[in-house]
Amino acid sequence: REGVCAMAGPRRANVAAAVLGALLMVCSSSGVELTEEQAEHMPDFGDPKVASRLKCSACRASAVEFHEAMSRLRAKRGKSKVQAHEYTEVMDEVCEAKGELYGLQLRRNLPTQKFSKDTAIARATGSWANRYILTVCSNLYGDHEDSLLEHQRESLPDFIATLCVEEMGVCDAATVADVTLGDELGREPAIKDL
Repeated sequence: REGVCAMAGPRRANVAAAVLGALLMVCSSSGVELTEEQAEHMPDFGDPKVASRLKCSACRASAVEFHEAMSRLRAKRGKSKVQAHEYTEVMDEVCEAKGELYGLQLRRNLPTQKFSKDTAIARATGSWANRYILTVCSNLYGDHEDSLLEHQRESLPDFIATLCVEEMGVCDAATVADVTLGDELGREPAIKDL
């Protein structure tokens, strides 16, 4: 897969490397320093509509991680019944381990309202993104653990709708169907979205 981050290879000319250097910093998974322009265009967390879209996107990302973790556990156990403590161990690790993978997707080098872990695209990452995802993920796990277990065998879209619309109430039918807020349905490796 090739994305914008992958294009900043050592074979590029010095001028191209300098131009892409700032973008490469944004693509780093270890936290970034946003440019002034990117910082000015960060989503307004104080705007209720923006906050709602960010929470929905973070809930969707968290639901994907829980669904995938529990599916992997069931596959690993095969026909053996998964014990309750095994689910607990797996779910306990999801928020901490997966939150750091996410950042806000950049479109035209500016932050959007979509959390993504897709490394083929540029993302604004950092401790603020980790904390935001961790908070939503922890709320989902802490307040809705029974629902996570009860609905784990649903299809991923149904699982997301159950948790993020019905249980947490951070998405509605329109936002849960909005493909610009989640990358759980997979994406083709293209940079056309940027």
